[in-house]
Amino acid sequence: MRKLKKLNLIYGVGDVLHTHLNINPFAEEEIEDVLVRADIKDLSDFAEEAEVTEIIAKDVIDYLPLPQIEKALNHWVSRLRHGGTIVVGGTDLYEVAKDFSQYRMDITTAVKLLHGEQTKPYLIKRANFTVTGMVDYLSSMGLEIQKKRVNNHAMIVEAKRP
Repeated sequence: MRKLKKLNLIYGVGDVLHTHLNINPFAEEEIEDVLVRADIKDLSDFAEEAEVTEIIAKDVIDYLPLPQIEKALNHWVSRLRHGGTIVVGGTDLYEVAKDFSQYRMDITTAVKLLHGEQTKPYLIKRANFTVTGMVDYLSSMGLEIQKKRVNNHAMIVEAKRP
């Protein structure tokens, strides 16, 4: 398999990017050099240390068990080359709680946003962050925050490895 310099991590559902190697542990079928079924927490088969220019993990963190998140993030960052970018996203807990507490969201919607679809065991969300918490977390790893935003209830934090 060709080793690409850009990785897109997908957890069950998500967009396949044809400019990246897409890694999805629940992919129904693999597409050579585009989509592989593999563990997103261990990128060793796809990239050496300090080799990748970009890692996108937009909707992954929410689904990982809390004790595994720090290890996964550290591993992903170790694969980034200096000057490489990581994009981490998920559901912003603060925004969901704010809308729910101000009666702008019903409980069914709030539960779905915070706990996932639950139609399949792997679509149950196991952790929640806020954009501020993710910024603090990535900054504490020595990364330089490039962008942070919340759109509706989805947060995205983009950081660069110095």
